[in-house]
Amino acid sequence: MISNVFRAFAEYKVLTAILIAAVIALIFVAAMAARAVRRHNAARDAILDRLKKEEALRKKYGTFTRETALRSDGKELLHGVALCIQKSLEKETDLTAAFLALPAEKQAVYALDYVLCEDAETLSAFFRLNGKPLTSAALAGARRAFDTPHLELFEKGYRMFDPDDETTSSVPEDVRQLDADFAAADEAALYEGIRNFIADNAEIFSE
Repeated sequence: MISNVFRAFAEYKVLTAILIAAVIALIFVAAMAARAVRRHNAARDAILDRLKKEEALRKKYGTFTRETALRSDGKELLHGVALCIQKSLEKETDLTAAFLALPAEKQAVYALDYVLCEDAETLSAFFRLNGKPLTSAALAGARRAFDTPHLELFEKGYRMFDPDDETTSSVPEDVRQLDADFAAADEAALYEGIRNFIADNAEIFSE
């Protein structure tokens, strides 16, 4: 029986080649499908994990005292408070009007979260991707929370991308240098200033 099968393969070489190619293609397609499923599952798990972490941060920083804020990690505190603000904004139909109705302190923290924790990979990217009132709120927050070196860099970036400002160059070399300088700045000092700002206004953020 087996010898007959091999004899048939030998006699029909073209058919055999096609069959082998089809089997190889089937194995390749199955492997690609399995890989796609694994990627999909990994992406789904990553999203679920992120949502769980965000919900935990909302619970943690929904209400807090000045003392609690001062004991917190500055970056986590910033993102947690911003997530609470975001949740309140999501209930509104006019997000811009709702944002402008927030206390200045909440506007500042929400905007600074976009600079440091959300979608902006660089300082210049934040200004390119966003406009007023988010950028102006971030500037107001920087003026209240950043130390002098960070504030000077932030103000320079704001002027570079402000369409009404013609005093600051925005040539690619200057933008790259701005991003490099901001990326190399003292992160610990930056978040310490933000933590102190939030702690000093704990009652507003806990409302």
